[in-house]
Amino acid sequence: MVGGSRARVALARTSVQAALIFLLLVVAYLANGDILPGNDATANVRLAGKVVSKHKLVFTPEEDPFLFEWRLKTPKGERRAVFRSWRSSLDGEPIRRVYERGDLSAPEPFYHLMKTRFPGVYANRYGVGAGLFAVPFVAAAYPFARDFYDRPSAGVLWFSARVAVSCAVAASAVLLFLAALPWLRPGTAAGLALAYGLGTCVWSSSSQTLWQHGPMEFFLALGTYFFLQRERPRAAYWVGLSYTLAFVCRPTAALALAAAAIYYLMRDRRALLRAVAGALPAALLLAGYNLHYFGSLLVLGQMNIGGAAEASAQLPAEFTLVPMAMAAPVTPVATTVSRFFGTSLLEGLAGLLLSPSRGLLTFSPAIGFAFWGLVRAFRDSRFSALRPVGLAALALFLVAARWFGWAGGWCYGPRLLVDGVTLLAFLAIPVAEEIRRRRPLAVAFGVCFTWAVAVQFVGAFAYDVVGWNDRTFFVVKRPGEEKPLFFTDPDEARREAWARGGSVEQQKIDVTSELGESRLWSLRDSQILYYVEHFSAARQLKQIAIQQFLRDRG
Repeated sequence: MVGGSRARVALARTSVQAALIFLLLVVAYLANGDILPGNDATANVRLAGKVVSKHKLVFTPEEDPFLFEWRLKTPKGERRAVFRSWRSSLDGEPIRRVYERGDLSAPEPFYHLMKTRFPGVYANRYGVGAGLFAVPFVAAAYPFARDFYDRPSAGVLWFSARVAVSCAVAASAVLLFLAALPWLRPGTAAGLALAYGLGTCVWSSSSQTLWQHGPMEFFLALGTYFFLQRERPRAAYWVGLSYTLAFVCRPTAALALAAAAIYYLMRDRRALLRAVAGALPAALLLAGYNLHYFGSLLVLGQMNIGGAAEASAQLPAEFTLVPMAMAAPVTPVATTVSRFFGTSLLEGLAGLLLSPSRGLLTFSPAIGFAFWGLVRAFRDSRFSALRPVGLAALALFLVAARWFGWAGGWCYGPRLLVDGVTLLAFLAIPVAEEIRRRRPLAVAFGVCFTWAVAVQFVGAFAYDVVGWNDRTFFVVKRPGEEKPLFFTDPDEARREAWARGGSVEQQKIDVTSELGESRLWSLRDSQILYYVEHFSAARQLKQIAIQQFLRDRG
């Protein structure tokens, strides 16, 4: 009886600690009161809204005109047009009447949609996982704003999706805490969970909008939690199911599935069969979805991103006309798998780990201790179950490093590494107690953690999408030299031009452009430094951007 009473007390204490960690992180993630506007999340958010309000998984120009770009016949020629809804008007005439007259036609989807095998029917290019994860949260908000899909209450739709992803990321930290308890003291395990939840870009990126990352991180953490429960025979079922659901959210989770399968194959073939049985329901549903809509078992929409990516960057308020000559289709960036993975491994790893504006160790230096934990896991048999987890994390890092867009486009910090960071956080378990006991290590970790939390706070509150990514510079072009210099200070630029006989031009330099890529390595143009220096202005610009986004494209 005494033992049972102690067990119940311990369980109650653990439950309270887990709940407090979850609530603290959710409050931190939602404290800015923002959404992070962006086109990559639009289809996920819209999918959740459409499932709840229309009970459908796909999009059509008739039902979702704001997700398409149209061709409009005008007296001055044909133009491309984007409008907010069928209630919009053009020169006082309802756009529906223009459409019925035949002057509005040939809708083309924005890049976050892809064609199905049915004419005029399009699916979310980023799959169904993230959108379906948010459905319960969106459904809870639906009774209070039944018009949220048709735009007047779009903010409710976006914010309910935001709550969903915040809960997903916070839950992944709780699962890390629970997984660490067999090895660590409760206080140390809680500290590890908070270090992951507040000291990495899961705060500033994953929790801020319904990208694929947040739901995937939850399912990766859930699968890893059960993977470490080796004494529970049926845990393998949940490993297979959780990692497969992570795959439904984002295909790179196949690496975690493969690592777990190889481990079970070598150690416990019955567990492998259980994992396969657990994976089958989600795998069969995904296969059925793909066969029905695409006629193929395996469809990876991200491998077919075409030309509308840039064209959809600037989006309209009510109804926008764009001359055809000014809005020619953008050439696809890549058309083959080999070209998608065309970055030098050394270049990609250096950038993702060390770059001033994208480096993992720049934004989250405390995560460096997890690499030490990975080494410890291979040296100490007590932590052998963590080895495949570490290998899966490294594999995710290598894939991101080889990806042609390793920098992640317009984002804050190393967005493409955040999923691998979730797995890597479990690798800190073997060294966490030693860090706590040894004062020099504790001080070093404390300094790294404090820096990381400050960096994530800045990103969560001030990252305004456009400000640093498409920054205005004063460009100095020097005679006989192809590579220009760019400065943020006009006087400094003029002095350089005078000294070298060059000219000065004011120019926006997109960080994703060929010229802008060098900005990722600039200390003076560091993304962190920019948002620290412009915190208030960036915060205000972010609020304006959110309002405009919800009005124009939300």
